[in-house]
Amino acid sequence: MLTRVSYRYKIPLALSGVILLTELLVTVALVSVAVSDARRDLESSAENLCRVLALSVRDPMMKDDLWRAFEVIRTPVAVREPTNALKEIVVFDARSRVYVSTSPRKDPIQTPVAKLQPQFAMAISRLRNDGASFFFDFPGLFADRDVTAGMQVNSDDSSRLGYVVLVYDANAYYGRMRSTLLKLGAATVPALLLLIPLGWIWGDRMAKPLLRLAAAMARVGKEHPAKLGAGITGQSNDEIGQLEQQFQAMLGELAQKQELEREVVVSERLAAVGQVAAGIAHEINNPLGGMLNAIDTLNTHGEPDAQTRKTLGLLERGLAQIRSTVGALLFEARLDSPAMSVSDWQDLKLLIAPQIQAKQAVFHWEVDLDEAISLPGHLVRQLVLNLLLNAAKAVEVGGRVDCLAAVSVAGLEIRVANTGQHICGAAMEHLFEPFGAVTRTEGRRSYSLGLWVSYQIVTQLRGTISVDSAPGKTCIFVLIPVSSS
Repeated sequence: MLTRVSYRYKIPLALSGVILLTELLVTVALVSVAVSDARRDLESSAENLCRVLALSVRDPMMKDDLWRAFEVIRTPVAVREPTNALKEIVVFDARSRVYVSTSPRKDPIQTPVAKLQPQFAMAISRLRNDGASFFFDFPGLFADRDVTAGMQVNSDDSSRLGYVVLVYDANAYYGRMRSTLLKLGAATVPALLLLIPLGWIWGDRMAKPLLRLAAAMARVGKEHPAKLGAGITGQSNDEIGQLEQQFQAMLGELAQKQELEREVVVSERLAAVGQVAAGIAHEINNPLGGMLNAIDTLNTHGEPDAQTRKTLGLLERGLAQIRSTVGALLFEARLDSPAMSVSDWQDLKLLIAPQIQAKQAVFHWEVDLDEAISLPGHLVRQLVLNLLLNAAKAVEVGGRVDCLAAVSVAGLEIRVANTGQHICGAAMEHLFEPFGAVTRTEGRRSYSLGLWVSYQIVTQLRGTISVDSAPGKTCIFVLIPVSSS
């Protein structure tokens, strides 16, 4: 049953239980010590009083002076303090009959011990038969008899003259014990009222990291790892802190795994889309070439009239546009072109600068290259030109376009950035697909093959391309390895 209870309640309840158990054990220990000390003190006091009385009543019993014996036993009862639990003193003769009593009406003279309360007979029996020099009976808290003490009265020659028996009021004695217990409880209850809420608060504080961790683990696979680790600090060095640190490490690995899976899915989708697009383009090109040849033959040998010639011109231009579009899908890189030279970079700057200036935007050009790069020049030119054309189209009026290029140990690094409207998350997933909607201008979506071609070029050159788009700025990073040859 407890296995289904949350640690939110288990830990505070356990702490509260420990506090209660500790208080109970301390109380029981204190009460036990108090009862033991009181019993020992009472036994010592009763033994001393019995010894004094046994010596004091010996002479009156030998002389059969009943009145003097009564005065001897009456004095301790008469002068006792209110807190003294001494209730009665009875002296018995050698034949176990009442010789004198402080309560003569209750215990008349010559009354056999068998007719009195059982504790008297028990005391005399123990003193006579067991040969005990002192008898002490301390009943339990719930017993219905009084505390009894007794001692033999012997003559000078050690012959038995009788017995002296003391009776202490158990109710008065245990009443004082109950009063002590109430005082102890009065001191303990405030401590409990303080410690139990503190224990509950501390237990709840201890359980909260576990609850946060359990809630985060329950959402693994349903939310992004970055959101799951938001409330997991892992700052402490205890076991819970180490568990949180391991959970954070697991979330980091899970995020990397998800990112890698996403990249693999995107790459596979782009490859599949490319194969489909190339297949469709080849199928379109075959009849397209035939139609263009037919139009050319009709124009050359058919002697069409003016209206027909005009119609054939429209058809030829439309089919040429279709061929141009399909040609973009049939990208095939030639790696035997001349290397990318410094003049090629200058040509790119001259080509794109007017379009950026037309939007009154700032154009920052930083190409730190002093020599040719052993990469196919026409591919790199087409790649950079496509990226710059997209940036020039996306930048807002009065914005900024940056183009940075440099060669590092990793290869050729290209960064093209522009200010303006960023690319939303949904469009980012299909950014490098052909005819993907990447921008919105004047309420209309913009479809382009530029990024598709750029992706194909980078893939052909065994490089990587990534996009970082945030509100107000979009940046494209390209890294292409450069061979030593």
